[in-house]
Amino acid sequence: MRPIRSFFRILAFLGLCIWTILLLSFGLTWHRVRHASADDNRAFIHRHFLIFIGRVQGIMGIRIQYEGQTPDQPAVVMGNHRSYVDAILFPVQFPVVYVARKETKSWPIIGWGASLLGTIWVDRKSKDSRRQTRATVRQRLAEGMGVVIFPEGTTYRGPDLLEYRPGMFYTCAEEGFPIVPVALEYKDPNIAWVDKAWFIPHAFHHFGARYIDIAVRFGPVLMGEDAEVLRSQARTWTQKACLELRANLDHQGA
Repeated sequence: MRPIRSFFRILAFLGLCIWTILLLSFGLTWHRVRHASADDNRAFIHRHFLIFIGRVQGIMGIRIQYEGQTPDQPAVVMGNHRSYVDAILFPVQFPVVYVARKETKSWPIIGWGASLLGTIWVDRKSKDSRRQTRATVRQRLAEGMGVVIFPEGTTYRGPDLLEYRPGMFYTCAEEGFPIVPVALEYKDPNIAWVDKAWFIPHAFHHFGARYIDIAVRFGPVLMGEDAEVLRSQARTWTQKACLELRANLDHQGA
């Protein structure tokens, strides 16, 4: 039963991705013909991205227990990074762009869709790319958008966290942008995509589960002029919250 469930879920997911890519492509083309504003384009993309998130969660049997107050104003939303599923756990009510590894851009279907959403691609090995990423983030935030970023820079099983990369904290400190830390934990910690596991076999195994249970906790808004203080505050809060969520999930499974 599990392989059959996984097979049909992945087919449905890919079909939904293709449909959403076509919808966004035609919609944005129509907006250009009508000379729609940049705000209209962003609102259009965000509206359909939220629909996409909800449908993916339903298709994949994803059940999320949210805690805390989701931000109601554009901010830099920073989550710890466990899995490829993390990207669909932030249903905030303002348009956002994601910061993601350049390698993902070449992925068929997923990379294409992420590019349409305006994802900021960063080559973590390139200082110039990291510098350009920070400049683009500044621009998007100045335009009134939010940004979703995983400051660990890669996935990690946990339950602790990797060190947070400092670059975005300096951007936020210099520009006065708010940071909202987010803690993410999965009931099955093995869904973490680590140890150079192949994506397709890993996804096929885990999407065959009847449900994928996830706990997501939004933290307090952080602002300040000292980047290292912001980095410490965000990581400390997230680390503590992850450990609490992990303990709660383990208790539920007992």
